[in-house]
Parts: sequence; structure tokens; C-alpha cells
Amino acid sequence: MSTDSLRFLEEVKPRIVMFCGKGGVGKTTCASTTAVHFALKGYRTLLISTDPAPSLSDMLELDVRGEVTQVPSVENLEAVELDYDRVVELWKERFGDEVYELISSFLPVEEDIIEYVAGAPGIDEEFALSYVYDLYISEKYDIIIWDTAPAGGTLSLLKLQDTFYTHLGEAAKLYVKVRSALSALTEGRTQRDPLKIIKEWEHLAQVVLEMLKDESTQACLVTIPEALGVNQTQRVANDLEKFGLHVGGVIINHVLTEEAANTGFYMSRREMQLKYIEEIERTYSDAMPVVKLPLQSFEVKGVEALRKVEELLFR
Repeated sequence: MSTDSLRFLEEVKPRIVMFCGKGGVGKTTCASTTAVHFALKGYRTLLISTDPAPSLSDMLELDVRGEVTQVPSVENLEAVELDYDRVVELWKERFGDEVYELISSFLPVEEDIIEYVAGAPGIDEEFALSYVYDLYISEKYDIIIWDTAPAGGTLSLLKLQDTFYTHLGEAAKLYVKVRSALSALTEGRTQRDPLKIIKEWEHLAQVVLEMLKDESTQACLVTIPEALGVNQTQRVANDLEKFGLHVGGVIINHVLTEEAANTGFYMSRREMQLKYIEEIERTYSDAMPVVKLPLQSFEVKGVEALRKVEELLFR
């Protein structure tokens, strides 16, 4: 099913499209281009980046850091870039009071415990998922295009969510066993039943996992025609499918065209690429589209440049 177009996404009609792959392969370019495409088609589109080293604002030539922002030159398109500091602030606004209520039911702590927990590893990743989920259920957008963290971070995110869900179920059981003793120690300090808070978190973790595994969520793998890209893509595809996510297609970026390979240097490089392109097509083309995006002669920066790439990806 080798193809040079992402038009298959229009037939699938996804609610979320995740762009996954190792760092530096062009996930932000492909995500931004796809967002522009669906917005131009009339879909209410949100482009979101949770890459810890984001470049979305640079790509759009528009500051979209921390707040959902309308992209002026593209009707129907809004974008937001979440860096670590902004995610932590949003996490404290959403969950800080609940965390304090829960911990204070066990220990005599002050509210500064919220700052301590906010700095824990994985908090930013965990919140990013709940942030996307809130946008997903708001029905404000027809489609959410998600520029994810580099492959390792995305897989850690999925593993963390799965583990978090499992542990919350165990935490509820443990709390039931010790709640009578804890009530005697912390009487008067809690405003809500901590078990209810744990159960609410458990439910949130469950519905987030269901969102990710739903058929309306599609993952697109972005790679480059080099050994490192091919091997990494295979691992990412296997891991995503292991978690039950739907891998909808593969984009091979930075492909040298035959016309570009007229000089000795580029001819040799194209021959190297063709070997890996053939390997990717053998591995995936029977199961999903494989899209080849040529290396551009211009810098992909700004909406006009994205429109040019959109014509290539969705021709």
C-alpha cells in the first residue's frame, strides 16, 4: 500500500492523530502540515505539541507557548505548545488541591507539599495526557493533531499511564484496609474522602487509556531513510501496537528525488536511501500506507511553507 499521500486519513476520519518517531525526523513538520490540511478542509483543528524541546512556535512563526492560540492566517486552526514549566503550572491548578487533600489524610503536611510533588519525575508527562483528554471530550475540535515527544518519551508516557492506572487500583484497596486507623490520626484535616479522590484519578487514568486505544486515535510514524531511523521505527511500531494503539501509516521524510540525485554526492546518498525505503515498504506496505516526503529546497517555516508541504503530503 505504498503511497505518496496522507489522504487515507480523510477516509479514516480520526479524532486524534499522533505523530511519533525519534527526535529530528520531522514530526513537527508533518504534524503542522496535517493540521493545516484539515483546517483548510473546514475541520475545527487543534495542533498541540508536548515535545519537551518544542519548536512549534518557530514552525508557525507565532507564539503559541502555554495557551491555545488562533493561527491568524489559517481559519479553523488553533495551536498550543506545552513546555515543562507550563505543564507543571497547569498540573498544580488542576490537581494541586486534590494532592494536598490526599497526602494530608496520611501525614501532617503543609500545602507546600504540592510544589514537592509537582517536581516528581513523570508528572509533566502524566498531565499532558489528561490535558489532551480534556480537549478530546470538550468536542470543541473535530480533530486534534498531536506532535508527541521523541519516541522514548512517548513510550515512557504510555507505560507510565498503564502503570499509574494499575497502581491506583491497588492504592484504593490499600486505603480501604487502613482507613480506620488513618481516620483516627487525621481527623478534621480532610475535606473530602481520600478514597473518592483515588477513585476519580483511577477513572481518569482508565478513560485516557481508552482514548489512546480507540480506533478514532491514529498514530503516524515519521522516519528517515537511514538505518537508525528504520530500526527505531520498528521498535516504536511494535511498542505502540503492544499498548493497543492503532498505527495508521508511516511517513519517510527527507527523501532525495531522482532529479536531486544528479550529482555524485546526492546520487550515492539516494542509493543509500533507496535500500532503506525498500526495507520500510517491505515491512509496512501490506498493512498500512507508506508515504514518502521529498527533501525540500526551502526551510519549512511559516504557514506558506507548510501549505507547500501540505500539497505534497495530501496530493
